[in-house]
Amino acid sequence: MQRQMLLVEGSKDTVVLGTNKKGAKIDESPEMEVLLDYDYWVDGHKVTCGEFKSVIDESVVENRIDCGPDSLPVVNVTFFDAVLFANEKSKTENLDTVYEYSSAEFDKDGRCVNLAGLSFLLNRKGFRLPTEAEWVKVASQKDKCLDCFEREKEYVNDYKGIFKNEVMINYAGASSTNDVDERIIKGGASSSLYSRGGTYPVSPSTYDDYIGFRLAIGVIPDAAFLDQGGKIVNSPVKVVSSVLKLWDYTKTSKVKLVFKNEATGNLNYIDYDNESKVVELVDSVPAYHPDISPDGSKVAYCTGIEGLDRKSQVYVRNLDDGNSGIVKLDVESAAIPRWNVLENGDTVITYVTGAGNNSSGKSFKSMSTWQVPFANGKFGKPVKLFDGSYHGGVSEDGRLAVTGAKILRANVNGKETVWYNGEQSCNVSLSRDFSKRTSFLDFHSATGEKFVGDKYKVHEILFVADSTGNLIQYVKAPYGYAFDHPEWVTGRVNQNIVATFTNSDGAHSKIVLVHLPDSSITYLVEGDELWHPSLWIQGKTKALSSSSASVERSELSSSSEEIASNSSSSRNDEKSSSSSSENLVEKFVLDEDSAGFYVKNNEFQEAHWSYKMELVWTYMDQADVVVFGSSRPHHGIIPDLFSKQFFVVNLASAHGNLHSSYYMAVNYVLPHYKKLKYIIIEIALDRLWLTKQNSFFYLKSPEIKGYVYDANHDFWKLGVPEGLLEHTQNVPKASSYSANLTERGYMPLKGCSDWRSSVYAERDVAWLDTGRVRLEETLGYLTEIIQLAKAKGIKVVGVEMPLNPNYKNVNAYGKYGLRNSDAPEIIERLNALTQKYDNFTFFDQHKMGEHDYLNGMNYDDDHLCRAGAEQMTHRLDSLLKTLK
Repeated sequence: MQRQMLLVEGSKDTVVLGTNKKGAKIDESPEMEVLLDYDYWVDGHKVTCGEFKSVIDESVVENRIDCGPDSLPVVNVTFFDAVLFANEKSKTENLDTVYEYSSAEFDKDGRCVNLAGLSFLLNRKGFRLPTEAEWVKVASQKDKCLDCFEREKEYVNDYKGIFKNEVMINYAGASSTNDVDERIIKGGASSSLYSRGGTYPVSPSTYDDYIGFRLAIGVIPDAAFLDQGGKIVNSPVKVVSSVLKLWDYTKTSKVKLVFKNEATGNLNYIDYDNESKVVELVDSVPAYHPDISPDGSKVAYCTGIEGLDRKSQVYVRNLDDGNSGIVKLDVESAAIPRWNVLENGDTVITYVTGAGNNSSGKSFKSMSTWQVPFANGKFGKPVKLFDGSYHGGVSEDGRLAVTGAKILRANVNGKETVWYNGEQSCNVSLSRDFSKRTSFLDFHSATGEKFVGDKYKVHEILFVADSTGNLIQYVKAPYGYAFDHPEWVTGRVNQNIVATFTNSDGAHSKIVLVHLPDSSITYLVEGDELWHPSLWIQGKTKALSSSSASVERSELSSSSEEIASNSSSSRNDEKSSSSSSENLVEKFVLDEDSAGFYVKNNEFQEAHWSYKMELVWTYMDQADVVVFGSSRPHHGIIPDLFSKQFFVVNLASAHGNLHSSYYMAVNYVLPHYKKLKYIIIEIALDRLWLTKQNSFFYLKSPEIKGYVYDANHDFWKLGVPEGLLEHTQNVPKASSYSANLTERGYMPLKGCSDWRSSVYAERDVAWLDTGRVRLEETLGYLTEIIQLAKAKGIKVVGVEMPLNPNYKNVNAYGKYGLRNSDAPEIIERLNALTQKYDNFTFFDQHKMGEHDYLNGMNYDDDHLCRAGAEQMTHRLDSLLKTLK
């Protein structure tokens, strides 16, 4: 280890993250001092492709990633790939693995694009990515930083968050991800020490030919984090599954979770429909066994705990109003509250007078079960239901009640009985539906082992019994974990159980969702000590069966090739009459598992395009002007500033190129926008080397079921079915991009700056020498759009957005290459298109750098800020008025 890695010793000296520089990005300021008082080891050089391939072989991934020459730094790998490499390298050297996850997903090229439930354990000594602070400490020392600022940027371990103007000790990043799951990349030839990214946000599934990584080793003692609001967190609770990843089990974004955080002593609350932030519900009394109300607005909890014979009190509080609405049930003792909606529609809470050990019949009978109405924020009059403490739940009709600790007792139609042959059981919970199933845990009993067919450890098996107490299902915890605190999900969803996992040390480190139809386990939250989860899902939903999931996977697989070769279906003539298409549309029933589902992992590009697709279906009957292109027009053309005679929708998106513009035009816009009169399409000379192979709609949409679903139905050429827009709107998306909707696709970049005097091209300026085939392909997409538009009487404006004028001084047309000497040839070809097609106009606003977009109109080298976007928009507006 010493021969390959550099020792970085802990000290009282601080390193500085961020900057106080005026105009810096909001997530790169202010300066924050960090003290690292522990030793760690870090690679002196970035991991090479050869090293990567020697560790990650076919036993780890199905296909070997093409990461470049063996001697050069590994690139074109994701953050997840780096995590897998770190774990595998730890195994080869008999070290602990730092990263844990429940399952891995790979793309067709062998890259890892998702690690479900990913978490990292910084108290383990094994290979991992360095934290941002560790990286900066090394990069600040000239004797240690060997290649930090060479071409490739590097992944670090941290979630991206904000900084605070104070000293942080052993800072390890944000405590949880933001809504687009951004990661930090450091270094690279064009970066400063405080830079944390590139042009676009980087997610863990991002890969590019300029991003690699290096590894570190070292336990981080007493690691400190900042939450997304800037609060210092020493025992963070991390949300590891988004509402999007839970969709197959919930079919709604209306999901809430409440649990006891033993590290702080308070209840924690997560609203998955509201950025999935962890909210601390501070209280002056102990809070255990929370249960969310049927409408999702309140939570009931108690001060006692199952298995302990002591007095307890029940409280109810509001979830979304801070610490307001706390109401106490005024009885001598009440424990384990459970909400219920009776057959007559009344909302009630059942509770028990005590929740102690029920092994003794006499002790059990000394306790009792009660029910109290709750309405308008107040308790009603309690009514006794049973002698005995049935704190596992009472059915809606009152004919079944269950309990456990340490015997599984039941009351069936008023008759007391003992289930599970009287063997020890606990954590009993009655389902919230008409099936009257009971879940519970045990202590590796003979009855359980006979049903499972094998021996098992305490709490390793989650059992489910039917309404008569007969075992019907079991779910085994993964290796190294055991169940605790299982509870049926509330909100009348009858196929899910929420539970905690205890690790080998006995700590309740995870909260998980158990989906009974396929016995799958999904990690929800991780922390130091998490107890008593209650999960609420709105309304009745259809559970996704394993058979339907198989059909869906088959559909995705069979249609991937079809969606990638997109142009053929778009050119078919519309042969059906309007009346027959209306009949077909009226009869069509949308598949709720696929319709409008234009995201998969909410990765940056997916998130952008999902909002654009919502715009597509929202304005198809109104818009007469549509904008296509990359992030340059996305941030540089403002629909609301056009004259009232134009209704503009901006469908440009980050990483967009001419192929993605073509794909959107021929499959979605030209067939459905009946009022369309004008297309504004970005050309971007420095990006004309980006072909179909670089397009989102070739690389990623074949794996996203909404696009596959559209392609399988010929992009709805016979008519858009009712409900497609609503489905698209309801699918969870990254809230950071919601401004796309209110601004009709435009998203302003905050802050304006001056054009940099020192610039260089980030890609090969001589690509045209060997890339003429690429040029012909990309100009071919433009030409076909012009031809299709002409047939419909639509005008096309090809716009070249302004770039830093100082590129003209370094013989680079723009950020992504092309020699200035090569540009006139392409411009001449574009002007020739204006002569050949009377519906096409080339609108050059870069003018080889001789433009009048002045300092203070730009955000960076190739994007306009609001001031520049206003000038661009006004000029396009004037141009459209001149076109006949």
